[in-house]
Amino acid sequence: MTAGAGAGIVAGMSDHHAAPTDPVHPRLSQRRADGALARMVRRAAGASARRPKTMIVLWLLFVAGCLAAGVATGTRTLTESESGIGESARADALIEAAGLESPAAEQILVESRDPEATAAATAALERRLARLPEVDRVEGPGSVPELSARDGRAGLVGVELRGDPDDAGESVAPVEAVVAGVARAHPAIEVHQAGTGTIDNAADDVIESDLRRSELISLPLIVVILVLAFGALVAASVPLLLAVTSVAAAIGVSGPISQLAPAFEATGALVVLIGLAVGVDYSLFYIRREREERRAGRGSRAALDATAATVGRAIVISGLTVAVALAGLLLTGLAEFTSMALATIAVVAIAMIGSVTVLPAVLALLGDRVNRGRLPFAGRRRERPGFWARLAAAVTRRPAAALITVVSILGALAVPAIEMRTGNAGADAFPPDNPTVISIRAIERAFPGTPDDAILVVAGRGLDARAAQRELRALGDRALATTGGRGSIAVETSGDARTAVVSVPMPDRGLDAAERTVAALRDEVAPTASALGPGAQALVTGNAAGSLDFSDRLSTTTPIVIAAVLALALALLIAAFRSPWLAATVVGLNLLSVGAAYGVLVAVFQHGWAEGLLDFQSTGSIATWLPLFAFVILFGLSMDYTILVLERIQEARRAGRSAREAAAEGVAATAGAVTSAAIIMVGVFSTFATMQFLENKQLGVGLMAAILLDATIVRGVALPAAVALLGERRWRVRPDAHREREWDDGRPQPVAAVPAMQGGDGEH
Repeated sequence: MTAGAGAGIVAGMSDHHAAPTDPVHPRLSQRRADGALARMVRRAAGASARRPKTMIVLWLLFVAGCLAAGVATGTRTLTESESGIGESARADALIEAAGLESPAAEQILVESRDPEATAAATAALERRLARLPEVDRVEGPGSVPELSARDGRAGLVGVELRGDPDDAGESVAPVEAVVAGVARAHPAIEVHQAGTGTIDNAADDVIESDLRRSELISLPLIVVILVLAFGALVAASVPLLLAVTSVAAAIGVSGPISQLAPAFEATGALVVLIGLAVGVDYSLFYIRREREERRAGRGSRAALDATAATVGRAIVISGLTVAVALAGLLLTGLAEFTSMALATIAVVAIAMIGSVTVLPAVLALLGDRVNRGRLPFAGRRRERPGFWARLAAAVTRRPAAALITVVSILGALAVPAIEMRTGNAGADAFPPDNPTVISIRAIERAFPGTPDDAILVVAGRGLDARAAQRELRALGDRALATTGGRGSIAVETSGDARTAVVSVPMPDRGLDAAERTVAALRDEVAPTASALGPGAQALVTGNAAGSLDFSDRLSTTTPIVIAAVLALALALLIAAFRSPWLAATVVGLNLLSVGAAYGVLVAVFQHGWAEGLLDFQSTGSIATWLPLFAFVILFGLSMDYTILVLERIQEARRAGRSAREAAAEGVAATAGAVTSAAIIMVGVFSTFATMQFLENKQLGVGLMAAILLDATIVRGVALPAAVALLGERRWRVRPDAHREREWDDGRPQPVAAVPAMQGGDGEH
C-alpha cells in the first residue's frame, strides 16, 4: 500500500511543507491511491485534523453519552437459568415454569471435641436463625438427626433464605452476623459457613480485589513503557488517554448490550483487558508512524495524511479481524460467550474508530507540542540497524531454514496441547486459603455431598398422589445410591402436580467422578421415572450436570467456530493484500502460535509446572470456556502485528523492492512499534497471571505466551521468511516505479531510488 494521500484531502491546509526530495514515502494523487478503505480512512483523518477541537469535543460527548446510557439502562446480569444449555437447561426451565426454584441456601458446620458444646451451639443457631426475617426454613440436628455426625462432635445447620437466589449475597449478611455471635458465645466450637450467598460474596470480593490490583499495576506499567518508547511525556499520554476513554465508553455501552445479552461475571474484566491492549497498541502504531513521517520532512498535516493511509488502514483491517474472530463466539449459542463477544467487539470497535478520528485530531491540535516533556534517557533513535533489522536481513537470506526452525519450535511447544483436558474448577478456582473454600472443604469432609446436589426434574401427571410420592422417594433413593452422598432427599411437587423436583446430595470427588455420576443418573436412574405413569420422564440438572452439558456443547460447536473464524480471516486478508497464498500462510502461522500457547497452558496449569511461581494448585484441567475464548482472542490480537508488518512490506514492494528486500525492510521499519506494543500487551496480560482466580491466571498466561511468541519468532523470523519464500509470483503488488507522483504542492516529481530503512522509529 502506498503512503499517500491526495491533494484534495489536504486542500485548504496551511501546512504544506513536505519535501519533494523525500523518496521514502512519496504521496500519490488521490485518484491513484490504492483502495477505497485507504481513501475512507484518509478522509476521516483529514476531516478530524481540519477541525480538531470539534472532533475532540464530539469524542468526549460520545464517551459521556455511552456512560449515561449505561447508567440509565443498568446492567442485567446473567442468571443461572439463562446460562444453561442442553438437558440441564431444559430441566431448569421446567423448574422455573413450575415455580420450584431452589431458594438460596447456607450450610453452617459446627465442630467441637465436646459433643455437648456442639449440641448447645447448633441448638442456639437453630433458634436464633429461625427468628430472622430473611430466613424461610432452618434444619439442624434437633429436627433432622442425620445432620449430627462423629459421635455428636459435628453438627450441620441448613438455612434456606427468602427472596431471589440471585440476591443471596445481600440476604446472607444477617445470617453471618448470627453465626459470628454464636461462635463468640461458644468459644469451644469451630464454625464454617458456605452457601449461595457466601460463595457469591467471596467471588465478588476476589474479583474486585483482582481488578483493583490489575489497575494499580497495569496502568503505571503502560505509562512507563510508553514514556520509554516515545521519550516524551505528552506523546506517551496520548495512547493511554485513548485507551481509557475507549474502555469507559465500552463499559457504558455494555449496559444497553446487557439488556439483549445479559452480562457474564467476567465480561467487565475482559473489556478492560482487551480495551487497554488494543487502544494503546493502535495509538502507539499511529503516533510512531506520524513521527517518522515528520522526521522524513513532511509537515504535520501531510504526515497525518500519510499515516492515515498506511497505519490507519492497517488499524481498520486489524480491528475488523479481531471483531470477526470474536463474532465467532456467537455461533456457540452459549450465553456467557455471547456476552463476552458483544462487549469485547464493542471496545475493539470504539478503540478502532477513535484511532482514525479523535487520535488524528489530538495530534493535529498538539502539533510539535506532542514532543514536549522529553526525557534525555528515553526514546533515542538508533542510526544503525537494530537487532530486528539485522535478524530480518539474515532470515531473508536463508528463508527456508528459518521457517523450518520456527515451525519446529512452535510445533514442539504445541505438543502438550494434545493432552488438554477441560473442566469446571468450581471451588478450586478460588485461592486455596480463601475462608469460603476452607469452609466448603470442611463441610464436604464432615457431610459428603452436602454443599451440592444432583437434581432430577420429573414431568408427568398426578405427581402429588400418595403412590406417586412413594415412587419419587424411591427414585431419590436410587439417585442417592448412585451419587454416594450423605444427607436427606428432598422432594417438591408443583401446584398442578405435573412437575416434581427430587434433590439428592452429590459429593465432590473430582471431574472424572462427576462426569461418571451424571452419566449414570441419566442412563440408569432417570429412565426409571417411567414407573410414575405413562409419559413420565426425568431430566438431570445441577452444577455437575450443567458443567457437563456446557462441555458437550463446546466440543460440538468449537470446530464450527474455528472454521468460520478462519474462513472470514482468510477473506479479509485476501481482500486487504490480494494474495491467497499470503493469507493462507499468515493464518497458518497464527494457528501455530495459538497451538504453542495451548501447549504452554497445559504444561503450566494441567501438569502444574509453575504452581509455586504463580501461587496456585493444579486441578489437572483447563477452564472449560478458556480454549475457545483464548483462540478467538489470540487469533484476533496476533493479527495486530502481522498486519502492521505486512502493510509496511507492501509499501516497500510498491516502491520496487523484491520480496526478500521488502520483507527485511518491513520488519526493520516496524520493529520499534511492534516491540513496544508487545511489551505493553504482555505487561497488561501478566497482571491477570497474578490474580487469585485460577481461571484468570490461565487466561493471562495463555495470552501472554501467545503474544510473546507472536511478537518475537513469528513476527521477526517466520513472517519475513514466509514472504521471502512466496516470492514475486505468489504476492503480486503493482509497483509505483513508473507512475507519476504528486506532492503536497501538486508538482509532479520523478521517482528516486528508495533506500532500505534502518529500523524506523528506533527499537526497544
